[in-house]
Amino acid sequence: MNELFRKIPQKKVSDRVFDQIRELITSGRLNPGDRLPPERELTGLLEVSRSSVREAILKLECLGFVEQRHGEGTFVRSVTETPLTDYVREHIQQEGFMDDLMQIRAVLETWGAEAAAANARPEEIAAMEACLEEMRQAGQSGRIGHELNVRLHVLISAASANRFLVHVMNTISSWLKSVTCKIYADTAEDDATQARLLEQHDAIVAAIRSGDGPAARQAMAAHLRFTEAVVHRIAPSWSPSGSRKP
Repeated sequence: MNELFRKIPQKKVSDRVFDQIRELITSGRLNPGDRLPPERELTGLLEVSRSSVREAILKLECLGFVEQRHGEGTFVRSVTETPLTDYVREHIQQEGFMDDLMQIRAVLETWGAEAAAANARPEEIAAMEACLEEMRQAGQSGRIGHELNVRLHVLISAASANRFLVHVMNTISSWLKSVTCKIYADTAEDDATQARLLEQHDAIVAAIRSGDGPAARQAMAAHLRFTEAVVHRIAPSWSPSGSRKP
């Protein structure tokens, strides 16, 4: 029997660093877009050598958990980013794809809004309200607030406390920005549409703030139906790449 068993080797320090950071990402305690502490700070926090931290970060980057941006630092990536982004890039020009994606949003985000009403922490609700206020100010000053729109939807998804939803929403956020930018640009002079969009977002956040899950779901569903109708209205003059169709 002695020949069947071997001593378990002690794990490398860099592997333990890798395991800890990966667990923080997959558990949702570090979210897509979060910046990791600088290498020197991580060394002190983990009480390991800089070479161990460097090796762990490189492994995380190779496996797609983080990305290093020159001059900015190391940032968490979405674990769903590559497969979903590749799929969207390949199929976005196909007829009916936008409808499919809007339907998926309706499933995910209505559930996410209801979950956020049950799980949102005070600081998460405060972040949503701050984003809403920025949206109001953007509208009053005539600025296109599409990035704020997307940020609010991502904040709501994060407040759901569902790790997978957070990663999915961060992955498709660039696509959402292109769609919402077009909606806001094409309706910039349409005060009624702009007001409706703000009212709808306000209703969603109000329901989440009050902890009313069914109301949050209904408010999100109404907003997404309205958004889909606007997309259909402007679709003849729009293609996903942002260029005019011939």
